Amino acid sequence: MPASHPLTDHIDPNAKSTFARRILPGIACLLAVALLAAAVAVIQIARTIDSDALVREHFLTGKAFEAHRRGMSRHVADNAFWGDAYANLSTRVNLDWAYEQANLGPSLYEDFGYDAVFVIDADGKTTYSVIRGELVQVDARQWLENGLQTLLADARLAVEDDETSSGVLTAGGQPALASAAVMTTGRSDIEEQPGPASTLVFVDLMDRDWLLEVGEAYAVKGLRIDDGNERIDGALTELIRLDGSPVRFTWSVSQPGEYLLWMTLPVLGAVTLGLGLLAWLLLCQALKTVRIMEASYKRLAISRTALASSEERFRDVAEAASDWIWETDQNAQLTYLSARFEEITGHAPAAWIGRPLIDLLLTDHAALQDWLTGKHSVPLRCSYHAADGCVRHCRLSAREIRSGVQLLGYRGTASDVTEETKAQARVQYLSQHDALTGLPNRNRLRDYLESKLNSLNKASRLTVLYIDLDRFKPVNDTLGHGAGDEVLIGVANRLKQCIRGDDLVARLGGDEFVMVVSRLQHNEDIEMLCARVVGVVSEPFSYEDKQIHIGASVGIAVAPTDASQASELLRCADIALYQAKADGRGTWCFYGVEMDKRLHERRNQEDELRQA
Repeated sequence: MPASHPLTDHIDPNAKSTFARRILPGIACLLAVALLAAAVAVIQIARTIDSDALVREHFLTGKAFEAHRRGMSRHVADNAFWGDAYANLSTRVNLDWAYEQANLGPSLYEDFGYDAVFVIDADGKTTYSVIRGELVQVDARQWLENGLQTLLADARLAVEDDETSSGVLTAGGQPALASAAVMTTGRSDIEEQPGPASTLVFVDLMDRDWLLEVGEAYAVKGLRIDDGNERIDGALTELIRLDGSPVRFTWSVSQPGEYLLWMTLPVLGAVTLGLGLLAWLLLCQALKTVRIMEASYKRLAISRTALASSEERFRDVAEAASDWIWETDQNAQLTYLSARFEEITGHAPAAWIGRPLIDLLLTDHAALQDWLTGKHSVPLRCSYHAADGCVRHCRLSAREIRSGVQLLGYRGTASDVTEETKAQARVQYLSQHDALTGLPNRNRLRDYLESKLNSLNKASRLTVLYIDLDRFKPVNDTLGHGAGDEVLIGVANRLKQCIRGDDLVARLGGDEFVMVVSRLQHNEDIEMLCARVVGVVSEPFSYEDKQIHIGASVGIAVAPTDASQASELLRCADIALYQAKADGRGTWCFYGVEMDKRLHERRNQEDELRQA
């Protein structure tokens, strides 16, 4: 074509060699540097992940031991502070009741895995012993090595506060976790015998299978006693036996970062080769493009205006993630609606063309006009009535349509976010309420308390009742968690009937509830409310033709008398609850400063005993 000769005269004859000599090495070096940086970043991330995993597993290992220790303490307390156990094992041993009827016999090994159960009198004599579910005559001082006397002494000190003692001992050359509690009547009607009571001891051997099971429960694999072999640096924790000697444990660190490297680096290498090949092919194609670029310039120039306009519209629509597309004139009257408009809203586009956009949307006219004339950096959330009468929610995005400096109108998209809005509302509700009972949860309680305390004046009082259910654990143990859940729902419904107005009852978790009341000005009124709470909770619950009887203990704290901060007010109520339980359960107790002092004194005594 003759017309093409002038264009080809402008092509540099050295363009191809210059491109290959300068641009190709630059691109290759840039690609290599980027891939090297990516590899270094992946390695560093892998190391960080491994380090974080080690820290997390170290924490979980300690958490596993502590959780099992607490579980043993609860179990030994439940059995030691049991009137029937006191009557049949403390001063005299009733083998038929303890072993044959399985009250403190093989079931402790079969159901809870306790390797040994001992009853030791005040003189240190073993009066009752069950080893791995079998009744045998064993002296606990011989079966358990150094540290038993310390455990028994700690138990006798702890019984004054209805507490237990626990620690690590040695049995048969391997560590064993033991928990002990002095046997009491548990405030039952059973007569207390003269002289010191016997001590109940539960023992768990920390053997290979036990350690693996405890570790697996907290996602720690291969938990075992450290023998100095095959241990990763840092994968070590230790417990101190009661005789002062340490026992160290290690585990198989998960090392997700190393796995990430094995998965990522080969892929990164393959990507490197692929990108290198692709770059080479692209550069070869680019060299061909140089030869025809000038020949196609005039054709491209002719279509540039149309292409720019098309690209502008495409870019505008692409930047506003669309469900249905709309356009208006400069007065915000609709001039175009896409076919998706009818699919989403149910309205026919023809019925809305020529009408103002504000007529469709449920929003303020001034707000819409300000948003249209603004920079549109933030989408506008609004709602509208669909053809079926339902209210739907959408998110509008818009851009101006201009010809030079003249504003022609607006163009944008409307994304339907109805389900997203409903989901956000549901998430907001669940974040503030307990999933089982529907009561406000700890987060909602904290916000409510802070609001009430901030608005509290000198003439008003705010009462917090900390409620804990008595005898609830046997419900779960005997009838299952389904029965326990039904009881918790029933308790929640009964507690809601005890409040009115803007008072609040919340569930903190487990069998603990908190009631916040602002209408009670006198202690007599508070006691009447507590009596009602204890009364309604004590009424029997029906579950599968069974009558379930529980009770409640209540701790009371009053603002601003006891505290003026939410967390401190709850702490005071919790201390009062502890005292109420100590007074016999099924009752209530007001917080007093002397309770706090006794609590601190007990903790100081425990610290002194540990340091002794």
